[in-house]
Amino acid sequence: MPKKKNLVVVESPTKTKSIAKYLGKDFSVTSSKGHIIDLPKSKLGVDVENNYEPLYQPIRGKGNVIKELKKLAKTAGKIYLATDLDREGEAIAWHIASALEVLDKKGHLSKDSADKVKRVVFSEITKDAILEAFDHPRDFDYGLIDAYQARRVLDRLVGYKLSPLLWKKIQFGLSAGRVQSVALRLIVEREKEREDFKSTPYYKIAMNGVKEGKELTAELTHLDDEKIETKNKLSLFAGEYTYSQTLISTKEKLEELENDLKNAKTFIVSSFESATYSKKPSAPFSTSTLQRSASTRLGLTPKSTMYLAQQLYEEGYITYHRTDSFNLSEQFVSPARDYIKNEFGDEYLPDEAITYASSQKNAQEAHEAIRPTSVGDLKEASLEIEQKIEQKAAKLYELIYSRAVASQMTNAQYKRDTLTLKPNGNLNHDYVFSAQGSILTFDGFIKMWGRTAEDRDIPQLKEGDVVDVNDITNSQHDTSPPPRYTDSSLIKDLEEHGIGRPSTYAPTIDTIIYRNYVGRESSALVPSDIGKAVTHLLVDHFPDIVDLSFTADMENQLDDVAEGKGVWQEIIDEFYKPFEETIEKKEEELERSDYKVIAELDEKCPDCDHILVSKLGRYGKFKSCSNFPECKYAAPFIEKIGMNCPDCKDGDIIIRHTKRGKIFYGCSNYPKCKWASWEDPRKEEDESA
Repeated sequence: MPKKKNLVVVESPTKTKSIAKYLGKDFSVTSSKGHIIDLPKSKLGVDVENNYEPLYQPIRGKGNVIKELKKLAKTAGKIYLATDLDREGEAIAWHIASALEVLDKKGHLSKDSADKVKRVVFSEITKDAILEAFDHPRDFDYGLIDAYQARRVLDRLVGYKLSPLLWKKIQFGLSAGRVQSVALRLIVEREKEREDFKSTPYYKIAMNGVKEGKELTAELTHLDDEKIETKNKLSLFAGEYTYSQTLISTKEKLEELENDLKNAKTFIVSSFESATYSKKPSAPFSTSTLQRSASTRLGLTPKSTMYLAQQLYEEGYITYHRTDSFNLSEQFVSPARDYIKNEFGDEYLPDEAITYASSQKNAQEAHEAIRPTSVGDLKEASLEIEQKIEQKAAKLYELIYSRAVASQMTNAQYKRDTLTLKPNGNLNHDYVFSAQGSILTFDGFIKMWGRTAEDRDIPQLKEGDVVDVNDITNSQHDTSPPPRYTDSSLIKDLEEHGIGRPSTYAPTIDTIIYRNYVGRESSALVPSDIGKAVTHLLVDHFPDIVDLSFTADMENQLDDVAEGKGVWQEIIDEFYKPFEETIEKKEEELERSDYKVIAELDEKCPDCDHILVSKLGRYGKFKSCSNFPECKYAAPFIEKIGMNCPDCKDGDIIIRHTKRGKIFYGCSNYPKCKWASWEDPRKEEDESA
């Protein structure tokens, strides 16, 4: 009788070929093609009267997959469930076991199945890692499974109960989510903080001089022994914001100082100091830092980054890409150190390997950071990836490779020069001007990671040197409001406040954009009127749902479940009972009109002379009479930007929105004039000026 083949089940079809190659002819590898079991879409799917039991069912369209898995399992020797090593992967493996009917009533492997069904995990798809994993199979991690169930049930309860309320009070089809609602609030609060910020002008003064043919620019830093620049702190919803301005806040003051300084034809060097400093390499990538760096360096959205990283992982180029750890294994560190020594020289290699600790409370330090699976010819690997996957994947691989190798290299060394000068002459005030230069003297890890700033060189002068003045210049500035969130800065704040986890950042941002709660303006995330209305309702009536501390505490409790420190049903129960009572109360209390009016306008109704208001309708904002329903006046709400159309010259440029909420700019004479642009033409005008 022929020997039975062992069955290996993974979640992704891409993995099957590589894993089968490493395991050999005694193994048959197949794929579940992702989740096969989940909560139902059309109903709550949670028995709130029976200890919050999830009512799982096969996902529509996965019936044939389950049927095929059962068929293969019947004739298999051993069954290895080799899905991903995180919470999601553990749940997929557990659901596969459920579909194969090898679990007991408690959800554990039955006694009859314990020897046959095994769980294997690996953090990279390489021969050594695969063979090592299959040599050491394990049981299910029921802590991870419980943590998955807790999050799935909690998110379902929040979304299923809150969303219908949003339909009734704001607009049909809206949804609320536990993490997405907090992310949306951050963006909405930031927009309000920007609107409330009162920008004020200030001025800077600089001298442009020359010494022995070398030009020098120095900025006024002290006036009458007082620092010219002040730092102002502003308390924001998500932390503190610091912005700068100078003591020169009026044109009159500026003119007074400039006229005074015109009396100085030379400046005297009062000090010249040189110092050295070093810069350490950054840690290798975790999921969040990869998403942030890919956003700023490559212009990739978190969703695109994770999609490309998934492909790189499945093709065996990088380790698992969902991690909050900065650890690197000896398996990588040793060849990386050899590579650094051979490629760059001994001066680029630290005496000992560098280790990095995560600042995140619940970081899974047993996992690894994201790194390449091998250290070798980067150009060759990059070209191979470009041909096998795509160019963006190759660029992402280069970023991951460079960061991981650079993390094991020596510090970069810099020389900093600081020059101070005082005007020479009989002046009304005491002035100090300063210039600072910074020069890279040894590149260290930058050799691998690349430079982000150029050298700033200044003339090497000494105390008492005289510098001739060419002119005194000024520049006007305005205090800057807190910046809008970008993908990178939103992920940073979510992580710092303990909201969500590495695997949730990309889908969270994707969801709030897909739901039209947020649009993109260049790289900035801008809340829509619907997004603002949803946030205002939740803040007013369900403050815990969008509270940073409450949400972070809930995340910590769910992480405790993964470590076997809590009972997930008790955590859900503590949250759900008061939440359900609030839902019932608000159903009766809230009126839809409470969240339809956005703001009063500085206009009067042409029909009845009452104040006009902007309201939120099915198709966005519109003007309405505040005397509604007595007065039925309504008109489109047109947001002009104060510029004429560059094509027809007659129409106004107005802000428009796509169906997905993305902002673009068009001519008010459409369809007669077809001019449109994704970019804000005001920026183009500023740049050309």
